[in-house]
Amino acid sequence: MSSHKILYLDQNYLSHMATAINSKHLKNAEHEFWRTLFHDLKGAVVANKIACPESEFHQVESSLDRRVERAIMRTAADLSLGLEFRSWDSILHLLIEEAAYRFLGKAPPLTESWATAFTTDPRAPVESRLEEILGKKVRVDVFFSLPDDIVERKRQSKKRWITDAGKALKRGTTHSWADELLVQKQGFVYMLFGPPAMLSLMNEFSRGEEYDRLNASEKFVQLYQRFYKLTSIGITDFSFFSSGELFNIPFIDVFCSLNAAQVAYHPNRTPHGSDLDDITILATAIPYCDVVTTDKFMKELLVNTLHFDEKYKCQIFSASLEDRQLLQEFVEKINHQ
Repeated sequence: MSSHKILYLDQNYLSHMATAINSKHLKNAEHEFWRTLFHDLKGAVVANKIACPESEFHQVESSLDRRVERAIMRTAADLSLGLEFRSWDSILHLLIEEAAYRFLGKAPPLTESWATAFTTDPRAPVESRLEEILGKKVRVDVFFSLPDDIVERKRQSKKRWITDAGKALKRGTTHSWADELLVQKQGFVYMLFGPPAMLSLMNEFSRGEEYDRLNASEKFVQLYQRFYKLTSIGITDFSFFSSGELFNIPFIDVFCSLNAAQVAYHPNRTPHGSDLDDITILATAIPYCDVVTTDKFMKELLVNTLHFDEKYKCQIFSASLEDRQLLQEFVEKINHQ
């Protein structure tokens, strides 16, 4: 099995590369850098030295700008070559099930270590993800755009996030760091399994639009199935939902630590519409990748405040000039090994 690196590229990196690739007539240094980085990455991927998984967030974020949507998705597909993260929701609930087994002192079912986060082995050769057509191994890409109404809901959710997060930051905190982190984790689990989850689904169902009703109905079934799964494992009381086994699973650890760090250390920062997705992306990717790119603020929190680069053995790069040059050097070094 290859020991190559797993690298998650955020939307900013993919967008820059997609723009450069599709603007070949532009010869300025900025475009040349991004084109070179793309080709270096593609070479490392094909050589089984780097894997660049796609995630659901790439499509969602790309869909917010129809002008560049297909270009970004093509760039992501060219680098992922069929490697995909599971949905963040699936990863979270698989981790919760594993935590339930640990809480009960049971051994979880034997699975491949990669199977919690990825649909296929990220360190397997690229050829294993290609399909044989007419005697040749090729990649089969299927691109589809999210419906306009779903994209509009995403835009509205970003606006609501700015308002809600702004209110939370203005309230600040009187807690110690440990207490604020605990509050964030308790709130996360309460929103996931408690009355707010049910109320949210009821509100969604009552809106009257067919899509909303179908979506809410599906989520009702999923919530029931998840409770049923936990009870089938042996969870019979509520103590599990405030346990260290649950609170310390990687997704909750990263997601809630980033939120707590903003409240505790950056209460005067104006929230961005992208923050919620960024935090969810990082909670998905950080525990399972060797390298992750993100924005400057999130890197500041991850590296200088939380030291998660050390905890999760993950190098973090922003899109600053210095960082992207360091990432290019990282890729070049791997290519020459």
